Amino acid sequence: MSFLNSIMLFGTAAVAVPIIIHLLNRRKFKKVTWAAMKFIKLSVEQNQRRMQLEDLLLLLLRCALLALLAFALARPALKTSGTDVLGQTKVTAVVVLDNSYSMDLRGLDKKSAFQKARAAAKEAINAMPSGSYASVLLASDLVQEKDSIISPTRALSQAHEVIDRAKVSHHATDLYPAVDRAVEILKGRAALRKEIYIITDGQASGWQQQGEIRKLIEGNRDDIRVYILRVGEATPPANYAITGLDVASGLTPVDHPLRFDVTVANHAAQSATNMIVGLYLDGGKNPVDKVMIPSVKAGATRTVPLYARFTKVGYHSVRASFDQPERFDSLEADNQNLLVVRAVREVRVLLVDGDTEARDPREHESYFLKLALAPVADHYVKVDTTTPAGFARNVLNRYAAVALANVERLTPSQISALKGFLRQGGGLLVYPGDRVDVDFYNKELFKKHGLLPSPWGEAVGDATQDGVYTLFQAGGYEHPITAPWNNRDFGQLDDVRTFRRLKLEKQPAVSSVNSIIEAGPVKVVLRYAAARDAEGSLGAPAIMERDWGAGRVFQFSSTADTAWSDFAVRASSVVPVLYRILGNVQAQGDAGLNLRVGESFLHPLAAHQPNQQGRVIVPGLAQTNRLSAEVLRDRPVLQFKQTHRAGLYEFQLDGDEHTTLFAVQPDHRESDLHKVNDSELPSAATLIHWEADTDLKEQVQKARVGAEYWLMILLVVLAMVALETYIAQKFSQSK
Repeated sequence: MSFLNSIMLFGTAAVAVPIIIHLLNRRKFKKVTWAAMKFIKLSVEQNQRRMQLEDLLLLLLRCALLALLAFALARPALKTSGTDVLGQTKVTAVVVLDNSYSMDLRGLDKKSAFQKARAAAKEAINAMPSGSYASVLLASDLVQEKDSIISPTRALSQAHEVIDRAKVSHHATDLYPAVDRAVEILKGRAALRKEIYIITDGQASGWQQQGEIRKLIEGNRDDIRVYILRVGEATPPANYAITGLDVASGLTPVDHPLRFDVTVANHAAQSATNMIVGLYLDGGKNPVDKVMIPSVKAGATRTVPLYARFTKVGYHSVRASFDQPERFDSLEADNQNLLVVRAVREVRVLLVDGDTEARDPREHESYFLKLALAPVADHYVKVDTTTPAGFARNVLNRYAAVALANVERLTPSQISALKGFLRQGGGLLVYPGDRVDVDFYNKELFKKHGLLPSPWGEAVGDATQDGVYTLFQAGGYEHPITAPWNNRDFGQLDDVRTFRRLKLEKQPAVSSVNSIIEAGPVKVVLRYAAARDAEGSLGAPAIMERDWGAGRVFQFSSTADTAWSDFAVRASSVVPVLYRILGNVQAQGDAGLNLRVGESFLHPLAAHQPNQQGRVIVPGLAQTNRLSAEVLRDRPVLQFKQTHRAGLYEFQLDGDEHTTLFAVQPDHRESDLHKVNDSELPSAATLIHWEADTDLKEQVQKARVGAEYWLMILLVVLAMVALETYIAQKFSQSK
């Protein structure tokens, strides 16, 4: 036997109350002898024994009454009992309803998996005995608390209403957070029968943490019974998705033809042929360019170029879409992809040249860098060059980026100017060279101010030995800047030869840097090829990146000129890399205009705008969300968190006539509809393949064993109260 509310057993201490009262009533009175005493003394002695027995009986009855009441409140139960003499024992259950966007997939019966999941969820609630409690968690890769019932409610009709209102989100699936939350909810409840219903289409990506889910279920199997209800098609139909849309150059100048790379994925068992993809600007109904893809192999992706031109400065929306996306396949959410970009008239870059002593300009440190950025005089990238002594005199806010090329060291005022520049969203590129004071950069820019992603280490290689060099990695690019080179049609980077470099740390760990609030996480943009004897390992970093304030810092391991590397003269490599770095800086400065579902939209505010407000209009809804300023990382911002629907959003500051667009994308991992095998699911859970004719109530009732006895004990307590009242009255009359 166990107790569901064992703390109430301490109530048995109340048994001492009638005992104390009994002892207090045994008071000693002062004896007074009087003449009539001798006539009643004999009578008292005769009744004294009877009265003591009566008092003892009442005392025992009252003590037992209080003990049984505490026992009943502690809710004794037998978990192995199958009896329902006093009616079915109540259930406390959590229904986990998968609402990731793969649940929108329609089967051969034209019904979506989510429609079937809602019916299964309502049947699970209907199968609970009267007086049960239920929670409903809408779950994908997170629990949507706003639309869920977190605390179990006895109003099961409310649970039905939540299920009826539930909609498919554009989140991907990861069931672990919801299962973990369900276990947490039930652990805090005093109930004999605890149940979790996980209702899902069985998409494999939803069980990516199946080891952790298995531990949760098996670790609580004695207290919580788990049911997994699989709904939808066992073998899903073919699904095709547009999983990528990117500006090839990274920059978006007006009146210039721009290449957009569109990536198409084929999540099907057979090749897809003659797929038509169009490119649309600013919500237009007619494509500005389109292409037919002859074939995409099963399980493969294909990247194709499409071209467009912006004629106006400002924010623009770009959409890549299959022809007639609503009828292309049965999962509509991934049949298109959105991108918001900001078209600019020009991009200005300041080069700080640390070596301008040579008479021949071609030997200056920044010569090739300037040539790569602005090959002609009227180019949209405008480059200014200055010396280390003169760069602080420039107004940095005129520039999108600043490059330090072999600059020996910086003054405190120059460092302060760069920090202010980064706080406003600028980009900083830092190149080493033979003049650079490595100790100064490591101590000041890395350790003290946290500007550099990594300290510079020892030099590797000899610049005078042309026959000994290191190549860039040939594939497996991790960063968005270099990711296009994973498609060999884009070009290649692995022909660049580096003769000398300064080591960069893959994961620098310095506590003083980590404590700098404005210094963001470190990422590797480009690596060198891994050593031949280090199979499977990653190569050393060649370019690293770190967010700092609202800006971004890029650190190179080799020089901007040809002294240590031939990167500067390989136009097919250095030009697109530099342009994509500048485009990456521009995107960073635009405060995250392209988000995944669930990521917050942030609009930074100036220090004098602590009470500024704004509004966001949700796509497809006549709904305006008001935003008020809040403080994040010691800076005022406007934050919008409800990005659970993919599409274009509109943002506007109060008092500002200009509107900013931002795009929210679904997680394209969800496009792979591969199913998990039954054998891979936790064995401690009961698996049910749910169909409309499934008798769920019959199946779950077979497993519901155990009974609570508090009601029976409470009835005994009430009977004893009546008995005690009757006996006490009877005894008082006899006295």
